[in-house]
Amino acid sequence: MDINTAKEALLKRSNAFRERYFTAYGQLVLRVNEETYISSRENLRLSKLTGKDFDLFDINTGDIGRIFSSRDDINAIVFICTEAAVRFSKENQIMRPALDDLAQIIGPDVTVCPDGTARTLLKALRNRRGCFIQGSGIIAVGDTIEEAIAGARILEKSAEAEIYSGKLHGLQYLDPTTAQELHKYYDGSYSKVNQKEKVDFISSGAEEFQLRNRIIDCGKDMSRSELVQGSWGNISLRLNPDTMLITPSGMDYFSIRTEDIVRMNIHDLKYGMQRKPSSEYRLHAALYRRYPECNAIIHTHSNGISAFAAAHAGFRISEPPMDQLIGDMHCSEYRTPGTDELCDSIMEAIKGSHACIIANHGAIFCGNNLDVTLAIANAVESRACNLLGFGQRAEEEDA
Repeated sequence: MDINTAKEALLKRSNAFRERYFTAYGQLVLRVNEETYISSRENLRLSKLTGKDFDLFDINTGDIGRIFSSRDDINAIVFICTEAAVRFSKENQIMRPALDDLAQIIGPDVTVCPDGTARTLLKALRNRRGCFIQGSGIIAVGDTIEEAIAGARILEKSAEAEIYSGKLHGLQYLDPTTAQELHKYYDGSYSKVNQKEKVDFISSGAEEFQLRNRIIDCGKDMSRSELVQGSWGNISLRLNPDTMLITPSGMDYFSIRTEDIVRMNIHDLKYGMQRKPSSEYRLHAALYRRYPECNAIIHTHSNGISAFAAAHAGFRISEPPMDQLIGDMHCSEYRTPGTDELCDSIMEAIKGSHACIIANHGAIFCGNNLDVTLAIANAVESRACNLLGFGQRAEEEDA
């Protein structure tokens, strides 16, 4: 990688900080090669970065260089300072996972470090991809800048859930064994799936080709709306009474191509020689089998809904026409992601509705088409944020 490629990657991925929920100040850092790294200058507003904000450094420079020199598995570092991260880190010494994506990508627990020296951070990052710095914010690391940014946003989301937990009568934490198993699954399977650069096209007609591209566009829209972090969440469309199209597992929404979308039989769940589908394919297929009127499904990990998910709490929707389109948002019982047990739990919670909250996880939405379903997901997320008293702060600042 050369400096221009690295700078372009950081600028492109800085778009993840769109400020729907929070304004993030901080620093994005990427290893260029064995001798250098590129970094934005400290404490800049990450949504406003430009090409002039980056400098090249020797790998032996500063605490960042020491982290890179000590850990060859770390190629990207993200530091963000947000209100929720500062508040949480001032009052706590450790974060227990109440969201399974935190356990998966970061670790079975998260340390609050007393300082930001390399020695302290390296200790906290042992077998972890992130930590807090007391009174300062979040450090997240990854093999790629995408992974590090996703980790930082999940840590921020978890801090928000902690801050607003009093309005939800407290959070329901994952037990340590479950958290450890989820982290092992991410390290051993999820982070390594679908790494083949390209797959072959499968035969499809014009309608299917358009639907595949509509899923891709929806994934980008979902990401821009901050309803997901990184490759989390999933999308599907009904192709015909027996077949669905679904997003692949573990792929960034801005990297998915037409041929990466997986065609699957909703009855026998066979999909042949294609990408590995999203781990929640069983759930999507079950919903299509139960609800013939359902033609589109979106699964999100948004901040407001995640706070309710972390507390195993639901909420009523009484405003027309949303009450008729969705019904009340009930919360499922916690089950391991990607399992038949999770599918059964959600199928029970979604009865009489077109959406539900998934305990310690996120939410699922069903609709007649992707445009309507995405609009519903955004509206329900805004409702969750309003109930908690946060969200849309950047819009208020700019008004």
